Amino acid sequence: MPSSLRTALQRLLGSLASRIGFFVFGATLASALAVAGTSAFAVRAFLRGKIEDRIPDAAARARDRLDLWFAQRTLDVQIFSNSGTVVGGLTRLARSGTSDRAEVEQYLGYVRDDLPIYSTIFALDKAGNELARVGAPPDLDPGLRRHLASVREGVVSGVLVTRAGTHVQVVSAPIKAAAGQRVATLHAVLPLAALERLLVVAAEEGSGRVLLFDEQGGLVATSIEDETAASLNAEVATSEAGEVAEYSAFDGVRVVASALPFARLGWRVVFEGDYGSTFSPIASILRRTVGMNLGIVAVLAGLAFAIARYMLRPLHALSECALRLRDGETDVVLPVVSSQDEVGILTRSFSQMVDSLTRANEALEQLAITDGLTKIHNHRFFQDRLAREIQRSESTGSPLALILLDIDDFKALNDRCGHAAGDGVLEELARILSTRARASDLVARYGGEEFVVLAPGTDLERAVALAESLRIALDEHPFGAPDEPIRVTVSVGVASYCGDRQRFFGDADRALYSAKSAGKDCVVAASL
Repeated sequence: MPSSLRTALQRLLGSLASRIGFFVFGATLASALAVAGTSAFAVRAFLRGKIEDRIPDAAARARDRLDLWFAQRTLDVQIFSNSGTVVGGLTRLARSGTSDRAEVEQYLGYVRDDLPIYSTIFALDKAGNELARVGAPPDLDPGLRRHLASVREGVVSGVLVTRAGTHVQVVSAPIKAAAGQRVATLHAVLPLAALERLLVVAAEEGSGRVLLFDEQGGLVATSIEDETAASLNAEVATSEAGEVAEYSAFDGVRVVASALPFARLGWRVVFEGDYGSTFSPIASILRRTVGMNLGIVAVLAGLAFAIARYMLRPLHALSECALRLRDGETDVVLPVVSSQDEVGILTRSFSQMVDSLTRANEALEQLAITDGLTKIHNHRFFQDRLAREIQRSESTGSPLALILLDIDDFKALNDRCGHAAGDGVLEELARILSTRARASDLVARYGGEEFVVLAPGTDLERAVALAESLRIALDEHPFGAPDEPIRVTVSVGVASYCGDRQRFFGDADRALYSAKSAGKDCVVAASL
């Protein structure tokens, strides 16, 4: 080593402060370089794992959405098949030939108006002969009709091809008489387009595309418009449920995909995400990670050891909070940082993001249980609450009553005053029910012009009194504009829980039907 260089180093390291500074600089530089390399590989592995988790999660969400959708369709038809109008009319028609077909078809017409997703609703006797129908003829082979007429529980068929070449599914349920024997079957036709619209929503939610295949690997439906050449890829067909496969799809696009079985119909749900858009964030984040680490090296090289320790404390607290959030904790409180440096800005921004996410989740949860028009609870929330109240009634022995209200001649009101006026009536009626009902009661919109009031701790006599007070309040309320008032009346059915949930709602529905038959604008209680 030249003497001049040796002399310069001795002068540079001559004091204790300079030696400590040089040691901190060297240790920081070495540590930062090591961390930069390690974190680059760790971040790459972590992000790839997260991305590969996202594809099966998207497939699972699509499958769950499908299962819930088909379960709701099955529940729809089961509810209609238990209607007093359908059961009574078809029982008489199937057994003695008494013609109640017009009354049954009128009821089914109301159902189809409220649920336009079904193109046709029809009933068959045990031999497969048509008893009643609304909508276009289903155009099914006689053998298929006989097969549908043999169903003994609520079920959804696979994709069927009508004689006209149309692809449909049929939702079926048995119609049982009061004694429990099966007298007919009720069927609702779902055009395949309804299923494809659902797949489009599921695909947009997962930022990819969804395909459904049958047991033989044939395409059932897809979220892709005007695409009929899709086939089940061998890699995803033989993969375990939830595994991620990479391959070139039928249209040449490189995809990352995952397949899950759809047990309800024996199908296979495949979710495909574009490979480039899925994995491109990894390279970008790695570049930013390396650049950020090199920047940290440049900054920390000139700082003292005490300042470094001071800056690492809030970063450590922030990383702990981030890990807890990643693990699903929702009550994470970030440390309060008042400094205006990068750590303070990052902490406050992260805290604001957490608050925004929490508020968004709360808003979404509220929207999921609220009817969009009337702003009261919806059918889904009512069913959940009904299950809890029935469980409570059975465990405590306290009474439970159900009040079912239906607006009289609502279709005529819409035809006469317009749908905007009809919506206004629904909104105002919901407000009156919510105001007049007790704090312990649940008021919900059951569907269309039907509303329910679930009254815990209320016997049949008090429920009838409550129902009558609601009916009078609605009858006396001036709906519509002051210069063009609209008189609105309701028919009300009341039932008390007697240990059978299906009978509970059926009693209220039959009581409501009796109120309609008795001239409307009245309250009828189900007999115990």
